[in-house]
Amino acid sequence: MTKNYAELIKNLRQRSNPESVLIAKMFSETLSGSKLYENSEVEYSDVSIYIRDSMRGVAPEFTMNSKVAANMVEAHLKKSHGSHVHFERQGSVMSNTHILKDNDVDLVQITNKSSKFDSDGLEKALSNPSNLKTDEIQNLKKHKANFKEYKGNQLLDLEALRDKSEKILKSVYKEVDDKKDNSIYVKVSNPERDIDVVTATYYKGVEYLKSNQKHKRGVRVYNKSTKSLGSPDFPFLSIERINVRDMVAGRRLKNMIRFLKNLKYDCPRINNEGAIRSFHINAICYNISIKKYENLHYIDLVCVLNEELQEILNNKEYRESIKSVDDSESIFFGNYSDKLKEIDLLQQEIDSILADLSNQKLLIG
Repeated sequence: MTKNYAELIKNLRQRSNPESVLIAKMFSETLSGSKLYENSEVEYSDVSIYIRDSMRGVAPEFTMNSKVAANMVEAHLKKSHGSHVHFERQGSVMSNTHILKDNDVDLVQITNKSSKFDSDGLEKALSNPSNLKTDEIQNLKKHKANFKEYKGNQLLDLEALRDKSEKILKSVYKEVDDKKDNSIYVKVSNPERDIDVVTATYYKGVEYLKSNQKHKRGVRVYNKSTKSLGSPDFPFLSIERINVRDMVAGRRLKNMIRFLKNLKYDCPRINNEGAIRSFHINAICYNISIKKYENLHYIDLVCVLNEELQEILNNKEYRESIKSVDDSESIFFGNYSDKLKEIDLLQQEIDSILADLSNQKLLIG
């Protein structure tokens, strides 16, 4: 059945541009003459407009205000924490793959007192110098020589940092939720944005130790309830990889990511707090070979995504080979039946869109 694309477009534009930024500014990223949006044979009916708008980003000014709000929260915390804490950003806003639903910014406050250090990995790497470049060997040896074991109690430090931050934020903002395990929720009123403050320590794995590239540093997030650290995560590497691949692919990767996020948001049969999250959509799209889509028009990207979701559904070996963008874990592991159900629903939604395109005699291949 044909969807009500006029209503979908209306709702999509409202959530992509809630503060009524001028459309010319909102779409500045995609009006640079790229072949991605140029095809004289395409009839721009509602279904193709819905696809196009689903792929385009949230208004830049709206996104900028999200970053401004995060900067304000950081300023309040930095004033009290001083040089003992370093601040980073993570999340889809930083890679510009967000839709309004996930427009909040994760502000990561990282203790400078200590960090986790993969000493075993370092020793293993140095034991096989033939696999390393000269500068990598030098970097590893330097890190080993400079390493000083922290004599304090890291978990107590993180607990104190989290407690202090809660008190600071409650003294400044009316709406603060300090009950979440991994973050402090803050409602900033002007500009009106949601900010999650995450408490963490750096994790210096072998790839960072070899290269000294900052985006390869990982983090381990502090859990308030269990008073423990989570497994290493590499959010800055994920942001870097998405940004680089998107440029190489003529800005098509981020368009596919946004399209799937919007499709999921608009599907009444999928719970938007369900099994497939932004993390999984990023990985699914990142996994697609650039050669399959680097020169395609935006409508053809829907066909590429359709083929990818079909392969995930039908090929167990293939789907279990798909890794997170930072390559740290398989996104289909353990009991992933709920994820497959949502992938199936997304694929059905794409089938419906492709059928509507075909019925309206649009170019789809």
